[in-house]
Amino acid sequence: MLASSPAHAIPSALKHSRWDIFCKVVDNFGDIGVCWRLARQLAEEYGIALRLWVDDLALAERFARAGHAHIQLQHWTADADFSQTADVVIETFGCGLPEAYQQAMLGAQVTWVNVDYLSAERWVEGFHAHPSPQANGLIRYFFYPGFTPQTGGLLREASLPAWQATADWSAFEFAPMLTAAPQSLTLSLFCYAHAPLAALVASLVHSPQPVRVLVPETVAPMLANVLGVAALRVGEQIQRQQCTFLVISFLSQADYDRLLYLCDFNFVRGEDSWIRALWAGKPMIWLPYQQSEETHLIKLNAFLDHYLAQADLPVADLLRLAMLAWARGEWSPALWPSLLEALPALASHAQAFKSKQSQQSDLATQLVNFIEKIY
Repeated sequence: MLASSPAHAIPSALKHSRWDIFCKVVDNFGDIGVCWRLARQLAEEYGIALRLWVDDLALAERFARAGHAHIQLQHWTADADFSQTADVVIETFGCGLPEAYQQAMLGAQVTWVNVDYLSAERWVEGFHAHPSPQANGLIRYFFYPGFTPQTGGLLREASLPAWQATADWSAFEFAPMLTAAPQSLTLSLFCYAHAPLAALVASLVHSPQPVRVLVPETVAPMLANVLGVAALRVGEQIQRQQCTFLVISFLSQADYDRLLYLCDFNFVRGEDSWIRALWAGKPMIWLPYQQSEETHLIKLNAFLDHYLAQADLPVADLLRLAMLAWARGEWSPALWPSLLEALPALASHAQAFKSKQSQQSDLATQLVNFIEKIY
């Protein structure tokens, strides 16, 4: 939905500036998901006109859907025309700018900022907002999302409280299937291929309370393999004792946000769905993108240190145990009953974390303010 007017006034120095955002799709949905959210927030809340350069244009168009009046999707290819630079250039996740584009930047006044991956690791605070002079004479600034005031914050739209106050299942085409079993808990399941899916399914099948699991079509092939069926199509339901699985279609970002908010428990992955699950304020298990030498576990533990800092000890111990087991492929049958028993406490903690984190300024706002200072 297009905003009728910007929610924030753009700083006068940036009023007529042109912006480019560069994105390479590495983590399937995560990279473009974050970039499209950032672009959309800059356009809607600040009225910024920008170009979004993406190497996977087809995937970007799935996220953009009807598009946005202030955002122009551009296909990032080797032979693309990079002769016209913007005033503000946002590189995302260290993707690197095209050499031809950098050459064009040399003869212009361009502000270059790399918005990196989200991390709760302490070193991020020491590198956030620092300049990095390049060999060709350009200056590249590093901007790190994070959970503390010494970082760039998290993506969070100004409209978040309003739409959460009115969210319900009625807008979803699969809503009638949910009302058929109102006593069931509703879970969302979004994971990577390295997740111990078979072990989770086994524990859900024997859940002490009936559960229904909403499975995106991208995860459906993995689930089909675990359940021993040839295929699972969108709209198909399959029941195994205490658990009903429902395959849902690819959702818009707005609908996915609503789904996370309405579910009782969320399994999420990567960066985009991780942040959205935090803003949903519901119990969650996060699966980081798998990296060599188990670097992803360092990232997970750093997040848990922050996420669980104010949690009661039983909640902290249980969530750390469950998230590490999920990330290490060591999910055990006892974990789901334990999570289920602690669900009220987990929900209270998730809400408390959301409330505390909301006190920090959002990423788009901090980014605009930072660029105003160095522009």
